[in-house]
Amino acid sequence: MKKSILSVSLVACALLAESVVDISPISVTATGVDEKVIEQSLSISTKGEQEIKLDQVIFQKDLLNSLSGVRIEQTGSVIGHMTSIRMPIGTGPYYLFMQDGIPVQSSGFFNHNGLAYTTFQSASSVEVLKGAGTALYGSDAVAAVINVKSAKKPSKTKEVSIKGMLGSYGYATTTLEVSDTIDKDNAYRANASYMHSDGWRDNTKTDRAEANIRYDHTLNDDNDVKILFNFSKTEAQQADSFNDYANVENGSTAASDDSNYFTALEKTDVSRKFDYAKISAEFNNYTFNDLEITLTPYIRYNRNRYVATWENNLPSNDNELYTLGFLQRNTYEQSWGKVVFGFDTEYTKSSLKYNQDFDLTTTGYNAATFTAGALYDYDVDYLAIAPYVHVDYMLTKQLKLSPGLRFDYNRYDYTNNLAQNSQDSSGTYYRPADRADSFKHLSPKLALSYMAQADLNLYARYANGFRIPQASRLYSVKVGFENINLNAEISDTYEIGVKKNFSKKSSFELALYYMTISDTIVRDSNTLGYRNGGSTIHQGVEASLKSEITQEWQSSLSYSYSTHNYDNDPVLGDNEISNAPNHLANARVFYMPSYLKGLKLMAEWQYVGEYWMDDEHTVNKYQGYSVGNLKADYAYSKSLRIFTKVTNITDEKYAVRARFAYGKEDYTPADPRQFYAGLEYKW
Repeated sequence: MKKSILSVSLVACALLAESVVDISPISVTATGVDEKVIEQSLSISTKGEQEIKLDQVIFQKDLLNSLSGVRIEQTGSVIGHMTSIRMPIGTGPYYLFMQDGIPVQSSGFFNHNGLAYTTFQSASSVEVLKGAGTALYGSDAVAAVINVKSAKKPSKTKEVSIKGMLGSYGYATTTLEVSDTIDKDNAYRANASYMHSDGWRDNTKTDRAEANIRYDHTLNDDNDVKILFNFSKTEAQQADSFNDYANVENGSTAASDDSNYFTALEKTDVSRKFDYAKISAEFNNYTFNDLEITLTPYIRYNRNRYVATWENNLPSNDNELYTLGFLQRNTYEQSWGKVVFGFDTEYTKSSLKYNQDFDLTTTGYNAATFTAGALYDYDVDYLAIAPYVHVDYMLTKQLKLSPGLRFDYNRYDYTNNLAQNSQDSSGTYYRPADRADSFKHLSPKLALSYMAQADLNLYARYANGFRIPQASRLYSVKVGFENINLNAEISDTYEIGVKKNFSKKSSFELALYYMTISDTIVRDSNTLGYRNGGSTIHQGVEASLKSEITQEWQSSLSYSYSTHNYDNDPVLGDNEISNAPNHLANARVFYMPSYLKGLKLMAEWQYVGEYWMDDEHTVNKYQGYSVGNLKADYAYSKSLRIFTKVTNITDEKYAVRARFAYGKEDYTPADPRQFYAGLEYKW
């Protein structure tokens, strides 16, 4: 088994080295085993090293938005982001963010900015499994699983590189990387980077550091270990959105047009700070014929700090988490197929401090006087354990059946560090007494794949998923909602698809999906408390076409059409959900001229269609946007590489997010045209 997996990986690397667009990608996310994407009975999009290098990733959107049906938009905190994959864009915990196959956060403490924890700026590749996850994934793997891969395999000989890049509005970054094979049993790769930007708007300065270390060690013929360390730290000032669209159209660089925001700037630190570190050791054992045993213990640290500027009293949040996790996976392969089985477990100690940092009397709706002090101060011990099994059984040489089953147990033990069942001085915040909450869920999966030819796959898939209520929904309670009792949300994904390769020169993928989510956790517009609501329906089609037109020209086209609706809601009926464009598209054309070896050029067009700004459909739709980018990468020699890009080449003025909420319009302006250029030197 070990040799077959390695050979597949080597083939993939060879293909990547010859082409920017990978026609026959390999993916590991679905089952933990390297497999050709065309043979998998699910929808998964990938991006390899060569295309990522040409993208010159600065933001999460640079890494992911070219993939079919994927939309990432940066927020006012620059490195903050919202995600839309088979769902309207928002902050809900419907996505499992991973790095190197390990979740970057515990399910009970979802941060919608979770990709900021990953070392996405130095990613070697990325994979997006769309729809509910396979049996390997539990809570939050409802709409997608995003797996960012860090340090690639170590080099065979010593390599040292230094890279620098400068850009508009004070952007600068530098990266140092070193890799070597010490001997036949030991090899390593390490990199570190630092980025600074003054930001194109007021109060959008950003500083960010990333680091990755990978150490590969062969114990003997039957055992090896891969040790990974990932680190990221971000401090990003946070601008506000605009209420007047004229400020978007005229390219205003102001941080806000709301006087309350500037009041906040005077009183507190309006910024976001993300801290992340994780160390893991993946032990692989091949002692038994046809059986690979993988043990992956890990330790993870997360910290998320911000000021809640959307609250009139401007409280500060500090959530710190320490996690000890263990993944155990066994892969048994035979001529009839394979069985993947094992279990996941995590234990997290979390502390949350929500403070009023100064005395303040608010005005308007729910006016109150807040005195400096703790609003919430609680600890949560979180335990998750989940056994699972996934089977790929060849009914015939062409027909594969893939059932799966997963059982999740999640438990919160909550400790209130303030007076039990108490209120803050303003009578706004309620601190429940100590208690425990647990959730159980059984997730069945079933897929059928028909490989009519070696380069043609027709498949059908069903996958059940779920997401538990977040700890903050259960324990950060407002007065009047003392008896919070939330159930997990349940999703069902139905999907059919076709994958086709054409003479190793192009590949086509098409997926049609229908997903329902029941017991949705919603914020009641009348009471502003959280409750389980009704159901929503999400359906659409995703298509992608990658082509090697000639030796000099390649292309990548992605398109998705989707609808997202309430299902017989008492207030909203079957209305289409806001912030959910029907159309998304991305087109890329690559040119690698034969007369100048080493040069790669890319022209890109990104399109987001119109969408409703509110669920009630009381205001007009936002028109969406269309934007173009140009990128270039030139390997002058084996030692020197030059790269540059221009984003938003026509300097379009548009909003990356437009909504109508709390009686007013709200627009997050997009970045203007920006220029970047850099060098990399290797020796």
